[in-house]
Amino acid sequence: MLSYDVHILPAVFTPMFEDGAINYPKVRALYQHCLSGGYKGIFLNGTTGECMSLRLEERKGLLEAWIRCKKEQGDGDFKIFVHVGSSNLREAGEMAEHAQSQGADGIAMVPTFYFRPKRLTDLIDQWQYVALAAPEVAIYYYNITSLTGVTLQLTLLLVVARREIPKFAGLKNSFNDLIDYQQCLHLANGSVDLYWGTDEVFMMVYAAGNRKYVGSTYNFMGSIYRGMLEAYHASDQKKLVALQGEASAIYRILNDYNALVAGKEVMRYLGVDCGPVRKPLSQLSSSDSTAMLGRLKKTSFFDLISGEKHPVNITTETKR
Repeated sequence: MLSYDVHILPAVFTPMFEDGAINYPKVRALYQHCLSGGYKGIFLNGTTGECMSLRLEERKGLLEAWIRCKKEQGDGDFKIFVHVGSSNLREAGEMAEHAQSQGADGIAMVPTFYFRPKRLTDLIDQWQYVALAAPEVAIYYYNITSLTGVTLQLTLLLVVARREIPKFAGLKNSFNDLIDYQQCLHLANGSVDLYWGTDEVFMMVYAAGNRKYVGSTYNFMGSIYRGMLEAYHASDQKKLVALQGEASAIYRILNDYNALVAGKEVMRYLGVDCGPVRKPLSQLSSSDSTAMLGRLKKTSFFDLISGEKHPVNITTETKR
């Protein structure tokens, strides 16, 4: 989705078979799904992809599968950004080296979250270690404090990282400190990329000047966000508020069932079955799936996405 110079990367799901094994052949369908939605890139192996429930070799294998699809498609403009963060810093470095060898367009990393960095200098040390393993690839800081527990100030981080990390390219921020992030937008002034990662306030940060996004709901709500952008630029405040209200109602439903788990289930409703989630997450029961579908049907969700190019094949039939 490139309208109004917005760059959006869907945070893609990891396709799995019913036994929890990775369904690598399904990556081709997911690649086509992203293309049909108008996207020119993805964010791979992030939270939506259940990264911390995957083995090292599985994370590498997923990148290789997406890179193969890109080569088969012959689309050099399609960007693949891959998350390499881990509580094992040696593994993070190994995944960064692998990402460079495969031709990834960028890497992102969360800080170690068991032995957490307490000071900014500790984080920079981690970053430099991983960056050395992939010196030719742009590297981003993935800030998701609710899961890592690391709450370092982003504005200060930007200043130091631009000085200390040669290939520092920006942030993927999933923390709702809007004051800190607003200051980052002004401080960066376009010199680095700032990807916003909390879909619920898409238009709020857009109005503040944000133009880059990563998130899970872009997998299936592209038409809604496109409608918001069109209404904003047409100065149609009434339509914009109505669309934001509908989006908020959808978010509430997804969050009631765990947004990651629910999002994977929505993909199945739409005919792009990514399979179950992996433990420790719990798959929705058939009754919960039916209940969630019923609640979504009471919103305008399926009407709003009816213009999407991907197939809409709503079903509650589930293999358990």
